[in-house]
Amino acid sequence: MALRVGATTALVVLLAIISTAVIFDRQQLSEIRSRTETTARTADDVVDSPPGMWLVKLTDSGHEATRTMPTDLLAQVVAYGRDMSGQTSFEAGGRMWPAWVDQREGASYVAVYDFRLHTGEEQRLLMSTIAAGIVGVLLAALTGLLAGRRAVRPLGEAMELQRQFVADASHELRTPLAVISTRAQMLRRHVAVDAAAGGGDPAAARRLAEVDQLVHDTQAMADVVSDLLLSAQLEHVDEVAERVDLGALASEVVTSLMPYAAEHGVTLVDEGGQGAGVRAAAGGGGAVGAAAGARVVEGVGPSLRRSVLALVDNAIAHSDKGSRVEVRSSVAGDQVRVDVIDHGEGVEVADIDRLTRRFSRGDGGSGGRRVGLGLALVTQIVRSHGGRLDVADTPGGGATFTILIPAAPED
Repeated sequence: MALRVGATTALVVLLAIISTAVIFDRQQLSEIRSRTETTARTADDVVDSPPGMWLVKLTDSGHEATRTMPTDLLAQVVAYGRDMSGQTSFEAGGRMWPAWVDQREGASYVAVYDFRLHTGEEQRLLMSTIAAGIVGVLLAALTGLLAGRRAVRPLGEAMELQRQFVADASHELRTPLAVISTRAQMLRRHVAVDAAAGGGDPAAARRLAEVDQLVHDTQAMADVVSDLLLSAQLEHVDEVAERVDLGALASEVVTSLMPYAAEHGVTLVDEGGQGAGVRAAAGGGGAVGAAAGARVVEGVGPSLRRSVLALVDNAIAHSDKGSRVEVRSSVAGDQVRVDVIDHGEGVEVADIDRLTRRFSRGDGGSGGRRVGLGLALVTQIVRSHGGRLDVADTPGGGATFTILIPAAPED
């Protein structure tokens, strides 16, 4: 931000200098026009011409001219001066010479401005303006940079305090949330035993459903806290990069989420796993083999796994029972890509930008996709690895999320 302030200030100064030069040039041209007109209208001979001016008197019997006037310019004035009146110009010596022609008393009085004087003044002004402009731009850029840094320093400190607060609060909340989650799961087991012993008692079934919801809500809260902590860490923690097989990592995520997909009645398919072929899960899917090569990138394995897992989890959560979610890893040029394809409710075009913001929600008819910190973290992780996250509609309905990360150089 400080650099932008400095650059903007320098640009403003530069534009002011250019504007001043343009205005000065136009004023000079206006002054030239005024001087040539006055000289032509008041001249009665060509001997006493004003400094920087040439006079030519054209009559039917011949012409008279200031002695210092260039011969090629005089020839042009003699040839065309009698046919002109008012402001004009003559071309000679590869340049245009501003002039004014006044017709009176059977003669044409032509005042021609010695443009070489204007050129010399203009060059001197230009050199002075350039020198002053360079100094002014440098001083403006330095002043803007220093002022910008001073202006944004409190904002940076506030953001750092906010990040530290989020990290500390998230860290402190993890332990009590873990205790609550454990107790909720123990309570569920007891309630489940009571419900089984009750022989279909509706009250016991309702208690079990409420405890199930409690376990689910506790886990959701724990996920949000974990995401907050990871988000705060990603902004300031520099982790050591390593060679990561993104295809194998995507396959591991598919394997770990198979039971979760089966619970939701969704078929989870790995279409590009390294050496493992294609595996499907929908409460008992089989396997179809087709090995794929290594898809290696340089990065942080746990962070990359978290990004792929977030995309697959999001796809499963927004898929209908009986539908499929495909995870496909491949190499596209000098990039490794992982596509997570679902056939659910899809993504509105207007929602694509919002989906990568924290705690965003789409505007779909049923409340849209709410992704919390998930896709924001994915975007942050992928960008930290020099890649990008693309979102597009799946043909036939659904959404396709694509991670693109530069491939690691070969050893």
